[in-house]
Amino acid sequence: MHQPDSTPCPPWCVADHAAEDGRGRRRHRGATVTVPGIALRSAPPHDVHGVELLIELHAEHGDPVVAVYIGDGEDGIDITTETAARVVRRLIETLHTAGAAPI
Repeated sequence: MHQPDSTPCPPWCVADHAAEDGRGRRRHRGATVTVPGIALRSAPPHDVHGVELLIELHAEHGDPVVAVYIGDGEDGIDITTETAARVVRRLIETLHTAGAAPI
């Protein structure tokens, strides 16, 4: 008989493994953060619409790679935490160049 893995979850994990994992491998997930915003489509005059971006950490149990999901729940991207940190630094630089208020 297979015994459940007693290795603790990462400190950021909020998953209810009994309900979410089923018989599959344990998947750790962090709290979902929602970022409301405005997206532009097409060339000017833009088709403007509201969006809610979801940001969530996740990792397969036992896998050292922690990923960051950024998307709307249907379409998105999974990137490593290292890549996410580089994106954040570049976004801050880009916003500074554009004259945005300090972060």
